[in-house]
Amino acid sequence: MSMHVLKFGGSTFTDTEDFFKIAYFLRNRLQTDSKKLVVVVSAMSGLTEQMRELALSVNPNISPEAVDSFLPLADTMGANLLRIALEACGVSVSVLTGYQINILTDSHFSRARLRSFSSHAMLDTFVEKDVVIVPGGQATDIKNRPTWLGKNSSDLTAIILAVALGLPKCEIYSDVAGIYSADPNLIDNTRLLPSVPFESVLEMSLSGAKVMHHRAISFAQQHGVDIVCHLNHSDYHIGTSIGKGTPVKAVIVDQRSVVLSFENEEQALNAMEFLKEDNVPIVIPDANKPHIIVVTCGFFDVKKFLHQKGVSVNIEPGKLLTKFTEENGIERFIVPDDKLIEIGQQIHNQLYELQEEPENNSRVNNSEEQKKRYAKEFFSLYPNKKSIHSES
Repeated sequence: MSMHVLKFGGSTFTDTEDFFKIAYFLRNRLQTDSKKLVVVVSAMSGLTEQMRELALSVNPNISPEAVDSFLPLADTMGANLLRIALEACGVSVSVLTGYQINILTDSHFSRARLRSFSSHAMLDTFVEKDVVIVPGGQATDIKNRPTWLGKNSSDLTAIILAVALGLPKCEIYSDVAGIYSADPNLIDNTRLLPSVPFESVLEMSLSGAKVMHHRAISFAQQHGVDIVCHLNHSDYHIGTSIGKGTPVKAVIVDQRSVVLSFENEEQALNAMEFLKEDNVPIVIPDANKPHIIVVTCGFFDVKKFLHQKGVSVNIEPGKLLTKFTEENGIERFIVPDDKLIEIGQQIHNQLYELQEEPENNSRVNNSEEQKKRYAKEFFSLYPNKKSIHSES
């Protein structure tokens, strides 16, 4: 049986017409290279956050269990809209939600940890249907209560299902074709990277890059499932393949990062344990300064969280910048907030030996005086030579 797992991110669906575009694409896949398809779908762009705001307007102190019952309904809506579009195209299709898909987690609501999974529900459905649509991020605990794998966890759902079905790869579709040498929305002259090893993508994700979910990458690497990144419109071409490979050159600037400092190493270690328990991505930018921790990827009130745990913490100025090289691995730095993009651009230019600034690039002043001044600021805050990452 020719079978594939495909995942479509929320940016794929900006209006109802997009569901028909993807439905036509999936129907064509069934007619060409696939007998059966598993399609993981995220919520329409912005819908999850709208629902979060709605819930908070009712109760600002909503419980994590209630969050897991309510917010994933946005993904369920997206899955069913795609089902409706596929049915209109004459495709036999069914939706399997968290209650039905056989993904079991612990009861750590809103950031649930995977416990077990199986392919039984999908294979049973394939007896009568050609396409199974699964809302991303959904699961249940041992008491059959809905749980959520966390924000942006549809990638993880897709990888879990590919592993369950014994497939060698998983296809991820998004509004960019793949992984770039830097965020093309922030840095000029970026390169699309055709092949990136698991290790590099994992570190990029943990460093705050808007690439795949770090737990999805780790799970794919653990189970030997390659990830193929596609554009989610037009010709749906392949941009980046993730699997085995050699290191790449890249710069990650994390505008959402939060730099934390603690009075001593013991407090920092306690904070790390609490953060790891909650699946919060963190890095230690300097192994020689373990009292400095950076929370990456945003979407988290870390000061409030640690205060509730009884840990005193200071929020420091600066943002995380991570440099990837083919020869020397990974270097992390804390740089001034207002110089993050400029320094990131300079490092990217150096990595790719770009000597001249494009006329339309107003982000970087390439004068020697400016370079020296930025370099002084760059290395004065938290200079480092080593890097550690920590994620459960």
